[in-house]
Amino acid sequence: MSVTKFNTKGKIKVISGSVLNPEMAGLRFVLNAVNTAGKTDSKLEDLIDKKWKKVKAEVRGWFVNKTGAYKLGAVNTTAVQSDVWVVNMLCKDDKAAMSADGLKTCLSEVAKMAKTEQASVHISNLLLQEMPDGQNLINKYFVDNGLLVCLYDEDSSVKRT
Repeated sequence: MSVTKFNTKGKIKVISGSVLNPEMAGLRFVLNAVNTAGKTDSKLEDLIDKKWKKVKAEVRGWFVNKTGAYKLGAVNTTAVQSDVWVVNMLCKDDKAAMSADGLKTCLSEVAKMAKTEQASVHISNLLLQEMPDGQNLINKYFVDNGLLVCLYDEDSSVKRT
């Protein structure tokens, strides 16, 4: 008899809109990938900075005050609303290249936090495009662990003229 027989599988919901307006009720984790150089220069980070300036300041503070825990695979959270946390995942090297091992460590940690906090996970297509084998990683770490994942298509949220 399999132990996983009674585990509830999570779900993926695709949303035409911006991760800056996360849908669903309850606590929501918005994922953000940051680099070890402390620079916030990706499209997603620019987008987040337009609404939540606090995130950029905390990422820079995390870099400036780095301790032994500041290494690839580390995770840091910023509460931007009472029910929305931006989860900064240190999974890019100093040249802003995604580290596959760092990303897997971060996603594993985020999955544990989301289960503990009963949070849903919100991911922009801007981040998903940077993730090597992103869809499989989302299934492995989130869906298979019974978590709700919302994927946002930022392009569809931009008004076209």
